[in-house]
Amino acid sequence: MEVSDADAVSDWYQQIEDVSIFDRQVPLPINHTDVVTLIKSLVADQEKEKCRWFVAETSDGNAIGMAGLEGISLLHGHAILAMFIEGSWRRTGIGIRMACMMVDLAFKQLRLHRVATVYRADNASSGTLLGRMGFKPEGIARQAWFGRGQYFDLMNVGLLLEEWEQARQTLQTQLSSNVTLELGPRATTTWRWPETE
Repeated sequence: MEVSDADAVSDWYQQIEDVSIFDRQVPLPINHTDVVTLIKSLVADQEKEKCRWFVAETSDGNAIGMAGLEGISLLHGHAILAMFIEGSWRRTGIGIRMACMMVDLAFKQLRLHRVATVYRADNASSGTLLGRMGFKPEGIARQAWFGRGQYFDLMNVGLLLEEWEQARQTLQTQLSSNVTLELGPRATTTWRWPETE
């Protein structure tokens, strides 16, 4: 992620329904200036090894989502997965591939042992996606997420390295190669989801 990504991200942060499901720290849409400030802070945190954020783009350079590892602790081998997919790209398979790529980065590159995340209880799509990846329920924070004028339960889930190794093999065979995600402009099969020859 770079500061130049603020234009695409700013548009996403104008959608109140998405903001209230994706980012519980931002209860209302925020303007372009505030998004630039947010991205600058993420870029600074990346330099301090606190997080890693990526923007997914189509082959012609249009941003379609973002995903990251937050709260990285190399000491404890832990990170938090965060992700957002632009509305028209949901249910295309790009989300699970982005999440898989982030988890691969956590375990294969950062040598972490555990990845956790949270989602709003009424967000069944996130629950299904995370379940397919092997994330296990770790608790419910009752009425901890406010949105649309009401309180929702916050679902805590986690994934250990050995759980990922099992789920990863299954996903590699289940996910169609019709939709692929590559990390960087010169990706190898190791950094492609699903891996294809």
